[in-house]
Amino acid sequence: MYKRIISQPYNYYILLALLVIGFFGKLDYTDRWGCFVGGESIFDAKNILFSSISVTLILTSFLLKPKILKISLVIIELGFWILKLFYFKGGYVVSIAAASDPIISFYDSLTLALRLFIITGLLRTNIKTIYILICTLTIMAIKVFGFPTQLSMITEEKKSLERAGLTKEKLIGEWIGVYEHDSTYLHETILLIDSATIKFDSNRVTLFDFRDIDSIQLYMDFNSEFWGFIHEKKKDDWENYYDFWIRSISADSLQITLTKSLTDYRFKMKRKTPPDRIARPASKR
Repeated sequence: MYKRIISQPYNYYILLALLVIGFFGKLDYTDRWGCFVGGESIFDAKNILFSSISVTLILTSFLLKPKILKISLVIIELGFWILKLFYFKGGYVVSIAAASDPIISFYDSLTLALRLFIITGLLRTNIKTIYILICTLTIMAIKVFGFPTQLSMITEEKKSLERAGLTKEKLIGEWIGVYEHDSTYLHETILLIDSATIKFDSNRVTLFDFRDIDSIQLYMDFNSEFWGFIHEKKKDDWENYYDFWIRSISADSLQITLTKSLTDYRFKMKRKTPPDRIARPASKR
């Protein structure tokens, strides 16, 4: 019974059925990572594209008669699937423990083994099942322990940090406007609005008239193109530690949110000093 299941054409039937299940269950492709990414629809463009390519190649291989074409299509699909597994596939850094999703990893292991069974069956080799399983587990171990985060996310993060440099250049200058935040007074939530001035240079930000303090000078670090944190560069100093999110930025307007604990300070600013008028240190000759 076991040999019958892993032989032609049953492994084709099982693999095609799993690919359909994987499409509707978002197992064949997902961008899940941690607690932040993974809410894509079943009909997400990538989910449709990736599943369509795999189903088309495997189904065509099954229907064709010439063995060389059958083998070639399965090998092409296997190469495409491995590329997707390492470059696009999420689900291997999820939950608080940052571990792989057991359902996704089992699904990938099973469909990978079926692909290898199809290839060895078409080649009519006498490779033992144990070696196919070892090959499957080796590839999956490389994914789980070597590249759990999809490489597309790492690539995008690097590009985002490069774009963050352009955002920094846009910020340089002095901005004036107002900031608002919610406060609780006598068990009622009220909206407070006050004026403020923010001055940015290459790595520092100075806030004037913020939280009834004349001025606060902090250091600015970008984690991505529009998000990061500002702080005082003192260990465990949470009094002056803020996450920031740039909601919008143009040549003359800026909307930025600073978050400290559970309080959001929402700034709406206009540029006061153009960046080309900021005094910069003279270059050494």
